[in-house]
Amino acid sequence: MRLEYRILWVEDNKSWYETTKELFTDTLDELGFRLVSKKCENIDEVKAEISKNWLKEYDLLLVDFTLKNSESGDKIIEFIRGIQEQPILTDIIFYSSAVENVRESMHKLGLEGVYSADRNEIDTKFDLVVNTTIKKVQDINNMRGLVMAEVAELDNKMIDLLKRYVDGLKSEQKQEFIDKRKKRVLESLEKMINDFTDISEVSIFEHRDFNTYHKWMSVKNLVKNIDDKDIKTKLNEYEKEIIQKRNKLAHVKEITGENGERTLADGDFIFNDEICREIRKDLQKHAENFEKIKEKLTV
Repeated sequence: MRLEYRILWVEDNKSWYETTKELFTDTLDELGFRLVSKKCENIDEVKAEISKNWLKEYDLLLVDFTLKNSESGDKIIEFIRGIQEQPILTDIIFYSSAVENVRESMHKLGLEGVYSADRNEIDTKFDLVVNTTIKKVQDINNMRGLVMAEVAELDNKMIDLLKRYVDGLKSEQKQEFIDKRKKRVLESLEKMINDFTDISEVSIFEHRDFNTYHKWMSVKNLVKNIDDKDIKTKLNEYEKEIIQKRNKLAHVKEITGENGERTLADGDFIFNDEICREIRKDLQKHAENFEKIKEKLTV
């Protein structure tokens, strides 16, 4: 689970699916995740998904009890749970307008790892189950990994922006821009001077010492002439919201206080559910902002 929350959804009522999906999208947005949903209408489509990767990419399964032109939902769940060679133990929400039928079937078939829900109240059960699945991965070590991976993706977005910008410059402007970037790096890493003497205008952006901070400062330089206050404001927030938190998660040890609250050893960074939610939302925000900058540079 990165910044996407992936659901395999077995439902054949398209209108209800789209309406309910909007509710779930809002719920996950607030938690800092983007909903990715795959709809299946029958057991054959479910089997096709299983054959791809044993449903490993999904964080949650949603299954309707009554399906037209297909085995009922309980038979589909029984099939999923009955696979022996690659057990699929992903949490399932099994729902129906007649929830007592769901519970009776679950008991009769001995279905495990399954939550029951009334179709008309599925948003409440969805909130509870999603928060439970998120808590399973929401510890410092997992958050470290998520932030490292996502910042790497944001680094790549900045590299793409810089290359696009440089490609549009005239020869003298291009050389001036590259020389300025090179100088900034050399000033902070004097011991690497010899390495940088042969760096080309393309490889400078991917050099190991042209770090996240240098990329960010360079992108800030790109947007000076862009007339968009919102883009500039968000870009200015990148250091505090992304770089500083990434550094804390990467280098500072975890400690547990007397009240059981997890903090990082410098004492000014409290790690809790709210911080996790905030970090995920910030990562989404800045990824979208880089896309907006790309659009401005492409026009």
